[in-house]
Parts: sequence; structure tokens; C-alpha cells
Amino acid sequence: SLPAAWRQTVEDVCVVSVGATDDVVLRLVTDPEAVDVGAGESATIGVTVGTDCFADLSVEAHLITPWGTWKWLGPNIIGADVPARGTVDLQFDVAPPPWVEPGVWWALIRVGCAGDLVYSPAVEVRVR
Repeated sequence: SLPAAWRQTVEDVCVVSVGATDDVVLRLVTDPEAVDVGAGESATIGVTVGTDCFADLSVEAHLITPWGTWKWLGPNIIGADVPARGTVDLQFDVAPPPWVEPGVWWALIRVGCAGDLVYSPAVEVRVR
């Protein structure tokens, strides 16, 4: 038996295409929408990703935002499984505490899977 420190999950992916195809391993199905939230309130920001693969895939999503917002936008990393030839929603919390001054920031979501990365467009995060 391996020591606990050496045990980890390893996920290998082999992509095989037969004939001409427009299939992709990972794609954005929906982009995030701008967020308008009051200090002390909460909202969400997210994307939907999909795959054309004929197997379930594990994805990891990172919420990328400017310094100073990390404590109220998050978590900064989430994981999920995309079902074969399906989609999954990836949602992050937007919860500025009551003491956050009104302002406008930005956020984007990077999703990685099987060696592919997709980036959402950056959207506005407005705190009133």
C-alpha cells in the first residue's frame, strides 16, 4: 500500500476522433451575466460548460477577479463533472459584506478539463 501522501487521483484522457468532426472536448454554452448587488446582499455569477465527448469529464473552474474582492466573490475554485455529451452549470457566490463601498469590478471564469482551457468574457460586478 502507498503512503497516504503519495495517494492521489490521477485522471488520464485520450481523445480519439474518427473522421471529420466539429466535436470539442470543452466549450462554453452560456457566458456569465453582469451582476448588480447591494452591499450585504448576495447573488451568483456562473457559466454553463458542455462537452461533445462520449464520456463523463471532470472540470475545474476558477473565478478570476481583482485584488480586494476575493473575500466576497467565491469560492475561487470549484469542481464538477460534465456528463457525456452534456452540460453542467458552474456557479460562484457574490456576497459583498455591508461595509463594502459601492463600486464596479470585473469577473471572469476560467474552466479547465482534459488539457483544454476556456475563458469566459469578463463581466461587470457592481456593488450599490
